[in-house]
Amino acid sequence: MSKTSKSRGKKAGKTGKLSLLSIFSLLLCLGLAGAVAWRVHKNPISLSPLPYKISGSPEQTSLDKASSTQVLFVGDRMAVQIDQYMPAFIESASRNITEPIKVYNFAGDGKGLHRTVAELKLLKKMPPLIIYYGASQEFFETRAHPVQYKTFLRNKEIQSQEILSSLLMAWPRVSQVLYEPYNFFKFDLAAPPTDKVKIGPGPGKLEQMEMLFQIFEWELEEIVRISKASGSKLIFITNPINLDVAPLAACSYSEDSSIRSSLSQQAQLMKNGKSKEAFDNLKVLTEKSVANSKAHYLYAKAAESMGKISIAKKSLVKAAAVDCGTWRGSPIFNEIIRKVADRNGVPLVDYDGQLNAMYGQNVLFFDEINPQNVFNRAMMSKLGELTARLLDL
Repeated sequence: MSKTSKSRGKKAGKTGKLSLLSIFSLLLCLGLAGAVAWRVHKNPISLSPLPYKISGSPEQTSLDKASSTQVLFVGDRMAVQIDQYMPAFIESASRNITEPIKVYNFAGDGKGLHRTVAELKLLKKMPPLIIYYGASQEFFETRAHPVQYKTFLRNKEIQSQEILSSLLMAWPRVSQVLYEPYNFFKFDLAAPPTDKVKIGPGPGKLEQMEMLFQIFEWELEEIVRISKASGSKLIFITNPINLDVAPLAACSYSEDSSIRSSLSQQAQLMKNGKSKEAFDNLKVLTEKSVANSKAHYLYAKAAESMGKISIAKKSLVKAAAVDCGTWRGSPIFNEIIRKVADRNGVPLVDYDGQLNAMYGQNVLFFDEINPQNVFNRAMMSKLGELTARLLDL
C-alpha cells in the first residue's frame, strides 16, 4: 500500500471519529437544552422552592378596597373573628387625628399564608400598614405532600447554598432552571379555600409537617420582601393557642400498642384520684416517647392536678407542637413568626405569649380557638396604639 493510501485511510479514520464525537456532542447539547426547556416550562419563577402554583384573582372590588386603605388586615379565621373588635382598634389608632383611620379586613376563613402572599402581589398599591394575624389554618388546604418530600429536600439544599441563593435574589428566573420540578398542587384565588386533600396522622405526616413549617417561613419572608419593596410597614400577631384543648391525634411514629395501653392505664389512675402515681409514670413515658402529643397532654393534666402549673404549661405547649391532628395553630408557627419578625425588625404583637403568660390564673379562651372578648378587645386597643406610632398619626 502506498503512503498516499495510508494517509487517506488515517484521515478517513480521524474524520469518522470526529464525526461521531460531533454527533454525540450535538445530542448531549440537545438533551441538556431539552431538560432546561422542560424545567422552565414546569417551574414557576420563585425565590423559594414552593411545591404549589397559584392562579386567578379574587374579586376586583376586594382588591381595590385593599389597595386604597390605610391599614390592611390579612390572615385566616383569626383575623376574620377579630373584625368585631375593629371599633376598638379604630378608636385607639385615630385618637390624634380628626378623621377615623381607614381599615380593610382582607382575611378569609381557611385562607393559608400561600393565598395571602399571592393576593398581596395582585394589589395595584400596597397600603401603608399591613397586619398579619393567622397561622391557625395552614393545613386546611394541602400544599405540601409526603410524595414531594425527597424533591423538596433536594430543592431546599439548592436554596440554602449561599452562592445560589444570591444568584436567585439577583435573577429570580434562574429558579426555573435550578429547582427540580414537583408534581405541583394548584390553587385558584377566584375560588374559596377547600380541604379536598387531607393527610392523616399516619406515615408521612411528620414529613408534611416539616415541609409546611419551612414553607410557612419562606412565605412569611416573602411578605417582608413585598412590604420593603413598596415601603409599607408590617405588624405580625402570634396566634394564641388554647393549651387546655386536648391534641387531636398522636403521630403514628410516636406510639405503638404498648404506649397506647400505658396511656390508658395512666388515664384510669388519674380518674381514680391517683395523680401522683400517674405523674411519675407519665414523666417516664414522655421521656421515652418525646413526640407523643397525648402522653404530654396527660402528663400536663397530672401535673396540674398537683399544682405544678409551670410543668403543666411546658408539657401542654409540647403537646400542641406535636399534635398530628393539625387542625389549628401550633407553637411552632408562632416561633417562626417570632423568628422572622426579629430577623427583619418587624413589630410583633406576641398575643400568644402575653395571653398564655396568665395560664392557670384565669379563663383565657371563649372556645377551642378564640380568646375571651375582654382580651381580644384589649389586644385590638393596644394594636391601635402601635399603629398610630408606626404611621405617625
